[in-house]
Amino acid sequence: MKSLVLIVDDEAAIVEGLTAMLAFEDIDCAGACDRLSAQAMMRKRFYPIILADIRLHTEQEGLELLDDVRRLSPRSRVISMTGYGTPELRAEVMERGSTLVMQKPMQSVEILSAIANLLTEIEQLAASQAGEDLDQLYADVRKVLYSIPQRQYKLTADESEDIVQEAWLLFLERRGVIQDNRSWLAGTVKNLSRRQIDASRRARERFCGTEAMENMASHTDAPEDAIAMRAILSTLDATSRSLCNLIAVEGLSYDEVSAATGLPIGSIGPMYLRAKKKMSALASGNGSTRRATVKLAA
Repeated sequence: MKSLVLIVDDEAAIVEGLTAMLAFEDIDCAGACDRLSAQAMMRKRFYPIILADIRLHTEQEGLELLDDVRRLSPRSRVISMTGYGTPELRAEVMERGSTLVMQKPMQSVEILSAIANLLTEIEQLAASQAGEDLDQLYADVRKVLYSIPQRQYKLTADESEDIVQEAWLLFLERRGVIQDNRSWLAGTVKNLSRRQIDASRRARERFCGTEAMENMASHTDAPEDAIAMRAILSTLDATSRSLCNLIAVEGLSYDEVSAATGLPIGSIGPMYLRAKKKMSALASGNGSTRRATVKLAA
């Protein structure tokens, strides 16, 4: 039987008691008495629900366990237990990812009700996301996502386009562990928008010597053109550089690029065209960069 609940408490008697109670209710579970043991168990198996004491030997260890859950098992829902928690501690626990904070001593009916409610939510969410069409999802959220960088953060249309595309690609990579698709996308767009503002404020140029940049730069004839090509490519995100390399240098078709990268074929053309447009705009004021870009785009 698949374990559903991981119980973590530094008192072995509490772990044994909760384990026996849940087993009596036909809920499969496992127990750990410290953070490192819980950490090892999360690496081996997925636990939809984690019932954990806030204080594991020390309060800091309990808080660090929440960070471990967010890193190792982001789909898990955490019920935090405490016998003395202050409002400030409760707020920090929730900020670190806890779903619910329960006050000790707890009645068995309270624990079972909380677990049952969370399991129902998890099952409903899994069912709704399993049948969700990605093209339809993108069509549904696109307008809202674009409004975040443009209206809330006053970014340009091009910057907003880049941010939304980056958020969507991150979503495609991680959607297997995302609990709420729409909320996650909106939150990621906000984070990327803030990052863009910080980057603009610092006004620092990023020079990323990736394999794709070296590959494309090597296709220029003159050393000054190669330097110029690297400078242009350093302004692109990693996905755009990869697309330019696969399409312009290696000559792959959109179908082949989709198969190689796992990106939806419908997003490859627009992303590649935006990358070339940005490169052309950067190259417009410099002869060497213009020659290098023309060679790439030809």
